[in-house]
Amino acid sequence: METKRIIPLFRSVSTERTDDSPLKRMGAYCRVSSDKDEQLNSLSAQKEYYEKALTEDASCDFVGIYADEGISGTQVDKREGFLQMMEDCRAGKINGIITKSVSRFGRNTVDTLVYTRELRSLGIDVFFEKEDIHSINPEGELLLTLISALSQNESTNMSENVKWGVRRKYEKGEAGSLPLGKFYGYSQKKRVITINEDEATVVRRIYTDYISGFTATQIAERLTAEGVPTERGNNVWHLSVVRKILRNEKYKGDTLFQKTLIADPISHRRIKNDGILPQYYAENSIPAIVERDVWELAAAEQHRRENYCKEHSVTIYRPGSEEFPLSGRLVCQTCGHTYVLLESKVKSVKGKKYWRCSSYHGGNGTPVNGMEFIPRGQPLRDVDANNRWVKYYRRNKRKLPQPRQMLCTDIEIEAGKSEKAFIRGWNLLVSKKQRYQATLKRTADTTDDILLRYRATELSRILDEMGTIKEFNYAFSLAVLEKIEVTPQGKLTFCFLGGVRLTV
Repeated sequence: METKRIIPLFRSVSTERTDDSPLKRMGAYCRVSSDKDEQLNSLSAQKEYYEKALTEDASCDFVGIYADEGISGTQVDKREGFLQMMEDCRAGKINGIITKSVSRFGRNTVDTLVYTRELRSLGIDVFFEKEDIHSINPEGELLLTLISALSQNESTNMSENVKWGVRRKYEKGEAGSLPLGKFYGYSQKKRVITINEDEATVVRRIYTDYISGFTATQIAERLTAEGVPTERGNNVWHLSVVRKILRNEKYKGDTLFQKTLIADPISHRRIKNDGILPQYYAENSIPAIVERDVWELAAAEQHRRENYCKEHSVTIYRPGSEEFPLSGRLVCQTCGHTYVLLESKVKSVKGKKYWRCSSYHGGNGTPVNGMEFIPRGQPLRDVDANNRWVKYYRRNKRKLPQPRQMLCTDIEIEAGKSEKAFIRGWNLLVSKKQRYQATLKRTADTTDDILLRYRATELSRILDEMGTIKEFNYAFSLAVLEKIEVTPQGKLTFCFLGGVRLTV
């Protein structure tokens, strides 16, 4: 027959319980640092052990078990069970705690001492069973300091050993060793990575919409409007989330190991790996959600948009909207700046909207070689406060405007003209599609540019399927049109995706 073990909970305190003294309100704290089966079994055993021991002990009133599962002992803020125990102690619900060892209570020396001191100030003792230490005793803090320091050092050594093993797996390209956590489109169980098909459908749509011309901001707005759940379960999508999806190599099945690293095993502060540790790139290391060519197309489209912003002096790529469909794509052929939509303040045409080169801000218009411009003359009449006509200038004294060097900012395009011109330009393209399709095929067959090859092939296909149009469609323009250049003569040159240029 096995000998029954009795735990000396608070035998070393100076006051022994008498028949009249109240029962000790006891709680137990248990923790394991990972969610592996063997550690979960250890947690279950700890809970069962303390619940049985404290329930059977006639000298105490069992309050409950406080436990943290799969949580490191180096950081308190993530240990919900520990924090709840502290709250209950402050509320007077507990006046005694038992735990398996100092390392289970915490592996951060500072935190361990701070919390045991607070508990001691509340008159609460913590009994560390393995070390046989009572924190409320005078010699308890000294022993705790020494043992906590050893425990913290042990944690640091264990962390280094684990990282060494993980890095060897990175060298072999074993993606299962990556702690994916909440990674949109994927699930991970027991180090096996699988595709979450519901989320993968959204990922594929993001790539398709982006290649079709929509920006990351527009895609996020559309997903939010449709109530599509994010990786965190809410329905609000942000630009940064869509960008991360478009740029992460894992969606094409590859893995770049050690993008970041943990700088401090105690605080778990993670920093970007800027050459501190070697990185490893493994192709076909996890299941791909999008085809490799699709991912490469999206990457090439991002590069094109970055170059577009540099070429046209804009900070953010904005290819218009439903309300202003060609904003950001109407550009000055002379200086390269984009056009902006303005509203006239001239009384004779007040309120009239027109497009003008944005370099007019600060008077930075670029001279147009070989061309002169005559500014508008001043009005002869005006209206005074009493709405009576008065002469503004006498005709014989008025100075007529004189010709001067033409600037690109002198060119104005009436609002709505570019949309109508696009319809004419596209229909002209369709009417001569055989000639243009031959050009597009030659481009697709000879270029090494993956994006240009795709755009040329797509434009040829759309010419066949779409035919002529009668109305302007924003989404359609995104799929076929890169930009419209305004010539010094005020004509519009349409630069279609695929390399075709056409002036109307």
